[in-house]
Amino acid sequence: MQNKKVSYKIYIQIILANIFWGFSFVWTDIVLKSGITPITLVLIRMVFATILLGLWAKHTGNIQKIKTGHLKYFLGLAMCEPFLYFLCETYGQTMVSPTVTSVIVATIPLFTTLTGFIVLKEKIGWATVVGIIVSMAGVIIVVFVGDSDLSGQFFGAVLVFGAVVAAIGYAVLVKYIMYRYNATTLVFYQNFAGLIYFIPCFLIIDVSHVGDMKFTFEAIFSLVLLSVFASVIAFIFYSNAVKALGVTKSGVFCYIIPVLTALFAFFMIDEHLKTAQWFGMAAVISGLFISQLAKKE
Repeated sequence: MQNKKVSYKIYIQIILANIFWGFSFVWTDIVLKSGITPITLVLIRMVFATILLGLWAKHTGNIQKIKTGHLKYFLGLAMCEPFLYFLCETYGQTMVSPTVTSVIVATIPLFTTLTGFIVLKEKIGWATVVGIIVSMAGVIIVVFVGDSDLSGQFFGAVLVFGAVVAAIGYAVLVKYIMYRYNATTLVFYQNFAGLIYFIPCFLIIDVSHVGDMKFTFEAIFSLVLLSVFASVIAFIFYSNAVKALGVTKSGVFCYIIPVLTALFAFFMIDEHLKTAQWFGMAAVISGLFISQLAKKE
């Protein structure tokens, strides 16, 4: 009976985590449209998230000390994610819609697997190859259908794919230390190290323009929601799910994020997708599910 209760709570947590991540692209769009620049947006989000994660880690006693020889890995992790990842994703979203951004980001597991095959010599199945082809066809449809500004769409999509590349770099680096530290320690210190990169960028690029930014109630509220729900609570829920269900089963739930984002964007910011884009999104998600066949084998 106890196992059923635990399982029930875990599934609720993983679903909520993905709902929060689905919302995150819409919340980001609201902040960007208020006039707040990507660097300022991400810096504020990271400061809030780092403080909250630090308080959570202190409360749970789940933070570990970092060995001196591992500092270079944490700096490398922070360079990939959050620094390059959030810069590419957020700047990309100034040119493409939240739904398009979420669809491209959803391909990260596929390309991480492919990189593992090329760089780390990990085995790769035929289903993964088929999944990548199907998903990429879907991404192309979603990106290039329904917008007259194809050049803007293309450049924005390229930037978001830059976030995918940064996430892949993170996945490669984290292999070296993921078994030495728990998830809370990894995320807290990589976010803290990320501030080392973001603060100079803010001081050089954005600080003189802060007066021109509109910190409306809606924008500030969305920033708080991003920090609390997308960066902290979703991470804690997802970590709990990975421990209970494993990486593969937990990862499958992430594939619903583009659909959730499309629905939230429709109701919250009046974003409409064409029929072909819905088919493209279905192709992306189908490709992601096909790739799971290889892992089951």
